[in-house]
Amino acid sequence: MKDLFVELLEAKTTKIYKENEFERLLLSLGSLSEGITVNWDSDAGEEWAFVNSDGFSIMLNRRIGICFVQGLLDISVSSCLSQCKCVFVDGYDLKEWFIDLDVLNKSISEIVWHSHDNVVDPHYFSLNDFYYVTV
Repeated sequence: MKDLFVELLEAKTTKIYKENEFERLLLSLGSLSEGITVNWDSDAGEEWAFVNSDGFSIMLNRRIGICFVQGLLDISVSSCLSQCKCVFVDGYDLKEWFIDLDVLNKSISEIVWHSHDNVVDPHYFSLNDFYYVTV
């Protein structure tokens, strides 16, 4: 099991997005190649975006510089993400994470765990689960 708090805290220490920085990052990533797609609904207030191509998938938070990367990144994508904490994963559906919600709430106010009815177990969850409870 992996402690997600460690990754989130390092990301927060590395980068907190200021006005329009996240939007500019997504535009930069999307313009690198015709094969890259960006999925983010800013009007809905989504906290996470996905950037995909044939070789990779990236799950990015809009408040702190954390990226969960599945696959291999080329140099141009890596360069765009240079201010982010990139965590390479084997999949978003692997239940390999845990987090102390009290510590998360006290230390990283940018990430809000919305599920209060134990839909997702904070002691055993996947990144897809994490997306669901924090989107």
